[in-house]
Amino acid sequence: MASGALFLAMKAIPEDPIELKFEKFPDPEQIAIERERMGLNRSWLYQYGLFHRKFLTGNWERSLQTGRLATDDVKLFFPATLELSLIAMVLGILFGSSAALFARVSPNRWSKSIAMSFGTIGLTVPIFWIGLLALVVGSLWLGIFPLGGRFDLAAIPPPDRTGFLLIDSLLAMDGGALGMTVRYLTLPALCLAVFPAANVSSVLYARLNEPEVNALYTALRARGFGPIRIVFRHLTRVAGAPVITVIGTSIGALLGGAFLTETVFSWPGIGRYVLTAIIDRDLFVAQYLLLMLIMLVFGVAFLSDIIARWLDVVSESKEGGKG
Repeated sequence: MASGALFLAMKAIPEDPIELKFEKFPDPEQIAIERERMGLNRSWLYQYGLFHRKFLTGNWERSLQTGRLATDDVKLFFPATLELSLIAMVLGILFGSSAALFARVSPNRWSKSIAMSFGTIGLTVPIFWIGLLALVVGSLWLGIFPLGGRFDLAAIPPPDRTGFLLIDSLLAMDGGALGMTVRYLTLPALCLAVFPAANVSSVLYARLNEPEVNALYTALRARGFGPIRIVFRHLTRVAGAPVITVIGTSIGALLGGAFLTETVFSWPGIGRYVLTAIIDRDLFVAQYLLLMLIMLVFGVAFLSDIIARWLDVVSESKEGGKG
């Protein structure tokens, strides 16, 4: 269904991708040959089937932007997005869970207000506004972080082994490259981490204040357990499944936020590449890449749901064994 909607959306765009491809040197004969090769003179049903076959076989045509095969561009740009998204997700989980757990065990009302406000701000404030504010404060006012990019163009990056600059810098034992990578990564990662942090904080805080969890917390406190032991040995296990589900469902929003974040911070990732492809009417590349991202979102959500169900089963079995 998603691929069908994407296919029809691309067909609804008035520009002809073949004419755009030969815009500089229009040749009617060459355009006709290219249409025949790509099946654009056939029925939409045939084109839809051809679209799936090319997607599965990796024959994604050449990009009008770069002239390279789209699959080669994915290998070039996707590691940057993956590195940024993973760091942002880790930071979001740490910040969100810390805020919710602290609000739960702290007797002060202000801690609960901070946790709730944190969730509200993260879910309502546009991510591009957060990014622009981070640039103004971190780059223009303080002058600590660069305005954009992934690495200083005048510097020598570490040898490309994994596509992740953090890991490549560590493997090369290059402290200068590692520090530069962290400086360029900090602002976009913090900006992108706001949404998952807010999601995790809201869901975890609500879960920790459910009646059965409150009863468990009260019972463990009555037995003399300290708040830290209760949090890390009991409450995290009880609240683990909902948090895993939230993380899985936040992947789509995280990738959507990466489109804006990469644009604001000039981050050379797949989100910025797809956005430029859509603006430049590089329709075939945009079609394949959007389908890849949709499948990635569905796959991660499905995997997170399986992990959440497994955690529920493990938690119930442990509670049953204690009972």
